[in-house]
Amino acid sequence: MIRKKKAVLLAAACAVCALAALAACSPQQATSEAAEPGGAAENLNFVDGKIGSKIGYSDEGRLIDNIDQLSDIYSHEEEEAANAENNQPSVYTDRNGFEIQPVPADSKGYNVTWLDAEDRGCLSCHETLEDAQMNQPTYHRLIMVGYPVEQGVQNCVMCHDTWQPSANKLKDNIHQTHFNNDMFGDMGGNCMSCHHIDDDGEFVLWDVAKYDLFKGYKTVAAKDSGATVSYDQDTITPLENQFYKTIKSEPAEWTNDDTQIDPTVYENWTIEIKGDVSNPVTMTLPELKERFGTVTAVLKNHCNVNGTGQGTIYQAEVTGIPLKDVIEFAQPLEGANGYTPKGYDGFGNLMPIEYLDEDAMLVLEVNGETLRPSQGYPVAVWVGGGAAGAEFPKYVTSISITTEDDPDKLWTHPRHGTNVAPSVTPDPEVVFYPNAGVLNYPTGVVFEDQVGKEITFEGYADAYTEPITRVEYSLDGGKTWITMETPNSDIDRWVYWRMNYTPQEAGSYHLKIRAFSQGSDGAEHAPTYTTDYMFTVR
Repeated sequence: MIRKKKAVLLAAACAVCALAALAACSPQQATSEAAEPGGAAENLNFVDGKIGSKIGYSDEGRLIDNIDQLSDIYSHEEEEAANAENNQPSVYTDRNGFEIQPVPADSKGYNVTWLDAEDRGCLSCHETLEDAQMNQPTYHRLIMVGYPVEQGVQNCVMCHDTWQPSANKLKDNIHQTHFNNDMFGDMGGNCMSCHHIDDDGEFVLWDVAKYDLFKGYKTVAAKDSGATVSYDQDTITPLENQFYKTIKSEPAEWTNDDTQIDPTVYENWTIEIKGDVSNPVTMTLPELKERFGTVTAVLKNHCNVNGTGQGTIYQAEVTGIPLKDVIEFAQPLEGANGYTPKGYDGFGNLMPIEYLDEDAMLVLEVNGETLRPSQGYPVAVWVGGGAAGAEFPKYVTSISITTEDDPDKLWTHPRHGTNVAPSVTPDPEVVFYPNAGVLNYPTGVVFEDQVGKEITFEGYADAYTEPITRVEYSLDGGKTWITMETPNSDIDRWVYWRMNYTPQEAGSYHLKIRAFSQGSDGAEHAPTYTTDYMFTVR
C-alpha cells in the first residue's frame, strides 16, 4: 500500500503535531511519470503541442460534425470496469492485527482515481499519529489509545484548537512543518493532501470529510437493517485497554514500566494538604489509608481531548482513600471553594470543592490490582463525572486549598471538554460532546466470510456531566436512524452500547453514530458532530 512505503520516511523527517499528517498527494508524481517513455503520455494524441483525443475521435473540423463516431468509440463500460479493477483499494494489517481497507471499492474506481483517496489523510503517510508525535524534535505529550481503534486528527483539533485556546494553533504548526519540509515536497504533497474544499469553498480536514465523499457504500434503511441495539453502564475496561497519557515532563522509567512496581515508592510517598486550611497535613499513603480507610466505586475516565468518535475513554473499578474526608480533616477555612491536586511533574488544575463527592478518591487500585505506574502509581486523583486532564492527575504529591472570589477562576469547563470560563458560552464549533464511538474494531476494518453472519459492534456514549438520553445509528448516510433510548443514565458512568448487525451483501458500509444528552437547563443537547465509521464485509 502507498501509505506503507511513505510512512517510514515521513515519520523520521516530519516534525509534526498530533495531527501529524497532511498525506502526500500523487498528482505531481503522476504528471512527471506520464512524460517518461512508456508512460501515460504515449497514449495521447498531441495536436499542435496540446493533448487531443486518445480514443480515436476525429481531430479535424468541428467536434459536432463527427458525432456519428460516438456510438463506435465512446463506450466506457469496459473502460470503467477496467479502471475499477486497476484501482482497487489497498488493504493492510494494522498494529493490532486487524485487516484494514480505508477506502471503499466502487464500480468505476472513482474513490481512487478522482478522489485520490489513498494518498490523502494522516495515515497515508504516517504509520500512526503516535509515531508522528514521538518523532518530533521537541517534547510533546503523548496519548496512546488502549482499545484497538485508530487515533485520528480529531484528538489533535480538540487539544490545539478547542480545549486549550492558548495552545499553538494546529494549522500554524502543521502547515509550516510540512511545506518547509523537503520530503513532503519531494513526495508531491500539496494542500489537498490534507484538505477537502467543501460546498462553501472552505478548506476542511480530509480525514473528517472523507466518509461523506466516498462512493460505493452499501446503504441500508433503518427499518430494513434488522439491527438490534442495547446498552449497560456496568462494563469495565480491561487494564490493557485503558488509554495512557504521558506526564507533563518527559517520562521516567518508573512511571512507565508496568512490570515493575516498587513497594517502597508507595510506603514512602507523601501527600501534603496545604493552603487555606487551619490544619495543614502531610502524610504518607500508608498513614492516609490507615486513618481514612478506602472506598470502591465504578467510574469512567474520559480524556478532555477525546475528539469526535475517538477512543480516549475507559471505565474501571477503582479503590482509594476518600478525598473528601482527607480535605475535611485539613479543615478548609470558611469560604474556601477551590482545590488543586498536583503531581510530581507539577501538573494540576484548580477545581471547585463542590466536585468532591463520595466517589472522589486518592486511587490506589484499579480493577482489583495495584495502580500501574503508567496510570499514576502510587496514587492518582479520580473525581466522578470529571474529565481526565483536569481531575485525574497522576503521581499526586500535594493538594492546595484556595479561596476564589471570581467564579471564572474555578476551572469547571474542562468537565465539558472546553477550556472556557463558566460565564462564557462556548461556540458550538468547539464543543465535541455528547460523544460516541466504536471501541472493539478500528474504522476501516475488514470482516472476512461475514455475509449473512452477525457482527457485534461495541462502543460508548458520554457527555461528561450531562446524562446521555439516547444514541442513534444510521447505515444510509443519515437518512434514517435506529434509536436507542437511555433514560435516567448515571453521569459518573459511560453508556456502553452494543449493536448487532447481520450484513446481507458484501461491500463497504458507512455507520453514523450520534448521542444526545440533557443539558443543565433540562433541554436536549444535540451533538455538534456526528461520528463516522466504516467497515467492509466480504
